[in-house]
Amino acid sequence: MVKVNLPAFALIVAISNFSANAYNIAPPPQPQQIVVSVPFSALETRASNLPCHQELALSSTSTWISDAAVVAAPSKGNAATMQSTVASLSITNIQFDGKVPTTESDEYVVITNRSKSPLNVAGYYLYVASNGTQGATFTFPANSVIAPGASVRIYTNEIHKETGGYSFNSKKAIWNNKGGLAVLKDATGKKLGEYKYKP
Repeated sequence: MVKVNLPAFALIVAISNFSANAYNIAPPPQPQQIVVSVPFSALETRASNLPCHQELALSSTSTWISDAAVVAAPSKGNAATMQSTVASLSITNIQFDGKVPTTESDEYVVITNRSKSPLNVAGYYLYVASNGTQGATFTFPANSVIAPGASVRIYTNEIHKETGGYSFNSKKAIWNNKGGLAVLKDATGKKLGEYKYKP
């Protein structure tokens, strides 16, 4: 009959178990991928306000995001403004030599929406910049919308509803027949484009 010292036996078993498991360490969990959907307007470089998304795959172990991954999402109400900043709206012609004597009230500027969506241009403005400063200015009134692919005219001092019904309401000619410059800006004052003309 063999006598066993129970405390000593328990110690041996514990040491044995520790030795067997000493290097049995579970590997750390693999990083998971998190997909973040970020709306962005394309350098709205195309003139469309169709929703567009960019997906960014970010590792759960990442502690920073590159500046290149940060894309500002336009608010739904500002779609028109976002498009306008990428030349969806532009001056496409100036009829600077009117046929009406002296006042040339029939002079006009053509503004065209080149995008595939209607543009709300309320607050946008056009002005004469022939002398390097802001001259006669026209501002689109509230609720002014230009249909996709459409053009409107802004007359010097006439109203033509079939082309938008817009006018500078100037009692004298504003476009120099020897040449000049027109500038178009959005409601925030951001320059959208300019148009130089010569006779």
